Amino acid sequence: MASSTDQTKSSSTRSYQLPLTKVKSIIKLDENTRMISQDSVYILTLATEEFIRMLTRDAHNSMKQCASKRLDRLHIFSSINTNPIYEFLDGSFD
Repeated sequence: MASSTDQTKSSSTRSYQLPLTKVKSIIKLDENTRMISQDSVYILTLATEEFIRMLTRDAHNSMKQCASKRLDRLHIFSSINTNPIYEFLDGSFD
Protein backbone atom coordinates (compact mmCIF):
# COMPACT_ATOMS: atom_id res chain seq x y z
CA MET A 1 0.00 0.00 0.00
CA ALA A 2 1.39 3.40 -0.98
CA SER A 3 1.87 6.04 1.64
CA SER A 4 0.10 9.39 1.42
CA THR A 5 3.36 11.15 0.53
CA ASP A 6 3.85 8.78 -2.44
CA GLN A 7 0.31 9.47 -3.62
CA THR A 8 0.83 13.22 -3.31
CA LYS A 9 4.12 13.03 -5.17
CA SER A 10 2.65 11.03 -8.06
CA SER A 11 -0.41 13.25 -8.37
CA SER A 12 1.67 16.43 -8.34
CA THR A 13 3.78 15.27 -11.30
CA ARG A 14 0.70 14.61 -13.41
CA SER A 15 -0.77 17.92 -14.56
CA TYR A 16 -3.99 16.54 -16.02
CA GLN A 17 -7.01 14.66 -14.72
CA LEU A 18 -8.68 13.24 -17.83
CA PRO A 19 -7.27 9.92 -19.08
CA LEU A 20 -5.15 10.50 -22.18
CA THR A 21 -6.22 7.21 -23.76
CA LYS A 22 -9.90 8.22 -23.62
CA VAL A 23 -9.15 11.64 -25.11
CA LYS A 24 -7.14 10.00 -27.89
CA SER A 25 -9.96 7.56 -28.66
CA ILE A 26 -12.43 10.46 -28.87
CA ILE A 27 -10.10 12.34 -31.22
CA LYS A 28 -9.82 9.26 -33.44
CA LEU A 29 -13.62 9.25 -33.88
CA ASP A 30 -13.09 12.02 -36.41
CA GLU A 31 -12.74 10.40 -39.84
CA ASN A 32 -10.30 13.10 -40.99
CA THR A 33 -7.82 12.30 -38.22
CA ARG A 34 -5.34 9.62 -39.20
CA MET A 35 -2.49 10.06 -36.76
CA ILE A 36 -2.11 12.29 -33.75
CA SER A 37 0.99 12.86 -31.68
CA GLN A 38 1.07 12.25 -27.95
CA ASP A 39 1.93 15.92 -27.42
CA SER A 40 -1.24 16.94 -29.26
CA VAL A 41 -3.33 14.64 -27.11
CA TYR A 42 -1.74 16.12 -24.00
CA ILE A 43 -2.40 19.73 -25.10
CA LEU A 44 -6.00 18.92 -26.06
CA THR A 45 -6.51 17.25 -22.69
CA LEU A 46 -5.27 20.33 -20.85
CA ALA A 47 -7.43 22.61 -23.02
CA THR A 48 -10.49 20.43 -22.40
CA GLU A 49 -9.93 20.50 -18.66
CA GLU A 50 -9.57 24.29 -18.71
CA PHE A 51 -12.79 24.59 -20.74
CA ILE A 52 -14.63 22.42 -18.21
CA ARG A 53 -13.27 24.57 -15.36
CA MET A 54 -14.45 27.76 -17.05
CA LEU A 55 -17.94 26.42 -17.79
CA THR A 56 -18.28 25.04 -14.28
CA ARG A 57 -17.13 28.33 -12.74
CA ASP A 58 -19.65 30.28 -14.81
CA ALA A 59 -22.44 27.82 -13.96
CA HIS A 60 -21.51 28.12 -10.29
CA ASN A 61 -21.80 31.91 -10.53
CA SER A 62 -25.22 31.47 -12.13
CA MET A 63 -26.17 29.16 -9.27
CA LYS A 64 -25.13 31.76 -6.70
CA GLN A 65 -27.19 34.45 -8.47
CA CYS A 66 -30.25 32.23 -8.18
CA ALA A 67 -29.49 31.64 -4.50
CA SER A 68 -29.56 27.92 -5.14
CA LYS A 69 -27.61 25.39 -3.12
CA ARG A 70 -27.36 22.83 -5.90
CA LEU A 71 -25.75 23.12 -9.32
CA ASP A 72 -28.28 22.07 -11.92
CA ARG A 73 -28.23 21.81 -15.70
CA LEU A 74 -30.36 24.96 -15.84
CA HIS A 75 -27.38 26.87 -14.44
CA ILE A 76 -25.19 25.45 -17.19
CA PHE A 77 -27.79 26.43 -19.81
CA SER A 78 -27.93 29.90 -18.32
CA SER A 79 -24.16 30.23 -18.63
CA ILE A 80 -24.26 29.04 -22.23
CA ASN A 81 -27.01 31.51 -23.13
CA THR A 82 -25.50 34.54 -21.43
CA ASN A 83 -21.80 34.17 -22.26
CA PRO A 84 -20.76 34.60 -25.92
CA ILE A 85 -17.77 32.30 -25.37
CA TYR A 86 -20.15 29.34 -25.21
CA GLU A 87 -22.22 30.38 -28.23
CA PHE A 88 -21.13 27.27 -30.14
CA LEU A 89 -22.84 25.09 -27.50
CA ASP A 90 -26.24 26.71 -27.98
CA GLY A 91 -28.76 24.05 -28.94
CA SER A 92 -26.37 21.14 -28.45
CA PHE A 93 -28.36 19.81 -25.48
CA ASP A 94 -31.74 19.75 -27.21
